[in-house]
Amino acid sequence: MFKPVTSLENMTLVGNGPFSKKDLKFSKSFAPYVVAVDGGANSISHSTSKPEIVVGDMDSISDEILNSYDLLHRYKFSCQETTDFEKCLGLVSAPLLLGVGFLGGRLDHQLANLSALVKFPSQKCILVGSKDICFLSPEKFSIKLPIGTDISLFPMGLTSGSSSGLKYSIDNLYLDPTKKIATSNEVVSEVKLKFNKRLVLIILSKKYLTNVIEVL
Repeated sequence: MFKPVTSLENMTLVGNGPFSKKDLKFSKSFAPYVVAVDGGANSISHSTSKPEIVVGDMDSISDEILNSYDLLHRYKFSCQETTDFEKCLGLVSAPLLLGVGFLGGRLDHQLANLSALVKFPSQKCILVGSKDICFLSPEKFSIKLPIGTDISLFPMGLTSGSSSGLKYSIDNLYLDPTKKIATSNEVVSEVKLKFNKRLVLIILSKKYLTNVIEVL
């Protein structure tokens, strides 16, 4: 077991999936401490965004690239029971985590990354994709967004809750990924959500990333 890595600065986590230079630069403006999650180190090997640490089982990064970084820490895990993203969320801690390179690319990797958000509810983590952002909703969450904004709620397990400000209320509903989900909803006023369990992912357009950071 490694000693947890705690930062007072927000962290940008870089995964091995697709992301744009613009998204990385924008994330770093909020979260300057960069962490490469295994193959994510390959993705930024030719950029100026050198990571402070690399985390993972190191099966997706060449020794040449790994050794090219002037790193404070390298954390190599031998366990194959968890994903590299899970290893990272279990190791690092910061006021806010922004993840690029975790949405898009292989579907199985995306699903695993979304599952990891639920497994580590204490982490305030927002995944940034090419068009959307995704994060685990707190038990109580409120946000002001323009009327007509698309918003999706996706349960990762059985839960219930209440809402105001949504075109389609979730009051008196049991949300379940195999029965009742709440995607393709719409904002009609200030959104206020309450859940009895932290099992619901919120998906919004990437243009509202700043709005979410301010209230999460």
